[in-house]
Formats: sequence, C-alpha cells, structure tokens
Amino acid sequence: MILETENLSKSYQNKVAVNSINLSVEKGQIYGFLGPNGAGKSTTIKMLTGLVFPTSGKGQVLGRPLGDIRARIRLGYLPELFRFQEWMTGEDLLNFHTGLFRLRRDPERNRRVLNRVGLSGQEKYKVGGYSKGMQQRIGLACALLPDPELLFLDEPTSALDPVGRKDVRDIILALQKEGTTIFLNSHLLSEVEAVCDHVAIINKGSVVKSGAMKDLLMERVTLSVRCAPLPREVWRVILETFDGSATPQREDGSLTLALKDTEDIPVIAALLASHNIKLYELTPHRETLESVFLKVIGEGEQA
Repeated sequence: MILETENLSKSYQNKVAVNSINLSVEKGQIYGFLGPNGAGKSTTIKMLTGLVFPTSGKGQVLGRPLGDIRARIRLGYLPELFRFQEWMTGEDLLNFHTGLFRLRRDPERNRRVLNRVGLSGQEKYKVGGYSKGMQQRIGLACALLPDPELLFLDEPTSALDPVGRKDVRDIILALQKEGTTIFLNSHLLSEVEAVCDHVAIINKGSVVKSGAMKDLLMERVTLSVRCAPLPREVWRVILETFDGSATPQREDGSLTLALKDTEDIPVIAALLASHNIKLYELTPHRETLESVFLKVIGEGEQA
C-alpha cells in the first residue's frame, strides 16, 4: 500500500475531528475522499501530509511513518484554502516552492509544470493579478514540482470554469497513467465520479462507506425491460423473485425492475427466453455517486 492508516484520530480539546479512520490506498489509484463540510476531510489530509499530528492511531505514507521527512519530499499537496504572496510573479512562486521542496532551481522544470497546467507565458505576471482560476492552476503547478509519487488535491477545481475543470481532469488522468497516485477531495461529485476508481465517504469524523467506484455505483441497479406482453405466470415469477419491486408492464411492453445485483440481469433474460417471450430491450441503469453520497450521509444523519 502506498498509503495506509490504522484507527487514525484527531481531537482538539473536547472536539473529535477525526475518529478511528482506516484507509488503504494502492499505488496508481485515484482515491476520492468525500464528505460534507466539517466531516474531517481536511484534518485527515493534514495528518497524512504531516502538517498535523494525530491524537491516536498510526499510519504510513510511501512506506514511512506519517510526518517522516523522507516521505514528505516525495509528496505533492494542493490545499483547499491556500494564499500565495501576491507580490510574487508565477516564476518567483515556483522558485520559492522549489526551495521549500529542497530542489535545485530548474527553468525547464518550471516550464514543464506551467505547460501542464495551462499557464505557459503567464509566469512573468504577479500572482496578485491572476484570476481565481489561474491561482488554482499555479497552486497545482507548485504541487507538481517534485514530480510527486503521491499527490494530495483538496478541492482542486473549486475556482475553475467547466473548461478548467476538464483540463484538471485530464491532468489527473494523465498523471495516473504516468504512475502517480492521487488522493482527491472534492465537493463536485460528478468530477470525482469521472476520475476516481476508489472512494471513501466520511461523516462526523468517521468513514461511513468505502469501496471501488464501480461496486458502489452498481450496488443497486434499475433495469429497463421492453418485451412482448408477459403471461400471468411469468409476471408472478418476476414479482416473487424481485420482492414486488417491478412496475406494471406498460402499453409499449416496457417495465422497470429494481435489482440488488447485476447478476440478476441474465436471470431475467433467461426467464423471458425460456417462455419464448420476445425481448426488445434490456438496459441496466446504475446509481450516480451523488445518489450514493446523499443516501449514505442521510442515513448517517438519521442514526
């Protein structure tokens, strides 16, 4: 594992910010870390990057204990609420962060990261004159300076327009192809769904659900069926098999089934075929990440 925690917790006086978090991130993953405001996401990221010490629990990043300097120099980090020195030019800022990473100044490296984030030709202008989107891009450029093995992104597209968000998505996917592991926190669930292959949802300091993206979105499947009229005995089998979760067949021959598993799809197809019923359409519809998120957070709020 490139990142792993065991019962990682953080308290401030009498307030528990993070409660026994257990995470496992494999090399090359794009790992989405989601939750409502105040759930403990940023505190967790600060512990993982060594900026905050945990109250209890342990973890390792890149094979080293949390906070180990030998791991930190191999990390990239774009925080959510960053503030840059407005009097610096983009080039000054990159050189400043190069020093923080204890790297040798390299104009070619600067050109490379600027080109990657779409800021080529803007490095001579002061950061204070940058738009919010440009400031977000220069922050990402700074995070990419050490060619990180593990990149933490906390709301990386929050100030970007749709074109800018797509650019960042493309950058993230390109970095993954190059072997970079990315730990992504974002409120834009459609963005997370588009790039992440694994997700953990945190609420009130605890992970309430986690798993591979494809599994989370296929936990409950709605199946659209369009076929010839169903005989009464077939309709009875369908109702018994799927707990009555089928809509009545419409005039056009369509009906909808709520499935618990994608393995139920071939069962339906086989049932219809065994009764020589003409089948015109069999289309599964998975949940969206937003619907999963709202369901999980809603359940947590009611608990």
